[in-house]
Amino acid sequence: MKTIIKLKKLKYVGILVLLFLCSCEDVIDVDLETGDSTIVIDAEILWKKGTDGSLQTIRISRMTDYYNPEPPKVSGAQVYIEDSNGDLFTFNESSQSGLYICDNFIPQLNESYTLNVTLEDQTFTASEKLMPVPEINRVEQDYVKGFSGDENFEVSIFYDDSENQANFYLTDFKANVLQYPEYILTDDDFYNGNEIENNFSNEDLVVGDTIEIMHRGVSEQFYNYMNLVLETTSSNPFSTPPANIRGNIINQNSPDEYALGYFRLCEANHLLYILEE
Repeated sequence: MKTIIKLKKLKYVGILVLLFLCSCEDVIDVDLETGDSTIVIDAEILWKKGTDGSLQTIRISRMTDYYNPEPPKVSGAQVYIEDSNGDLFTFNESSQSGLYICDNFIPQLNESYTLNVTLEDQTFTASEKLMPVPEINRVEQDYVKGFSGDENFEVSIFYDDSENQANFYLTDFKANVLQYPEYILTDDDFYNGNEIENNFSNEDLVVGDTIEIMHRGVSEQFYNYMNLVLETTSSNPFSTPPANIRGNIINQNSPDEYALGYFRLCEANHLLYILEE
């Protein structure tokens, strides 16, 4: 089954909202509550095929109020990841506030890792396995009819699903015509052991545009979490995750005060495709 999150419908919603606002004569000030200071940990260990995966980053911020477009970054945290053999990989804070970097990480497929973040006498932990991903067999370009009846570019990737096991995938397509990437979540309920196709199209794509594709293998738990996030945030996972969607990061000092975000480890195919005539 595929879960495809698209943004086209937001255009029409935006038009209706604009018309409504233009018809109003009075300015209404809404006094919204200030957001709480919940920690947000963005910890994706991404091992791109063809690299050694040694360079990894983790970002830590806090939730902010509705009118603040930039979440406050968190400095001063102690961050490391431990594998099942007890090897530690330390993430040191960079000159950019809230960005923690490790340059000697050792990724191993199906290995279990535990994230440890200590901040202001609070310790947050999460555990996951590094999930593999099959090679992309090929990329194809085609035309499909859009809502207006015009032909739009469509780019598809094809890959073979591993047989006799449950597999889950997250693919994102980035292009200069998109404000946010378009995400496709796929499980192999109907494709077990067969070739799977994920595709992306947009009415604004033209010859020469570059499509950046990231195709990951993910755990079932992260698949379910990401599905909820995309549905709730209208396909913009870069916004602060909703407080009612709990990830796998636990506060060891006070379990009810967990951090938002999800610690995940993914092998990934990363490629660029340029649209042709």
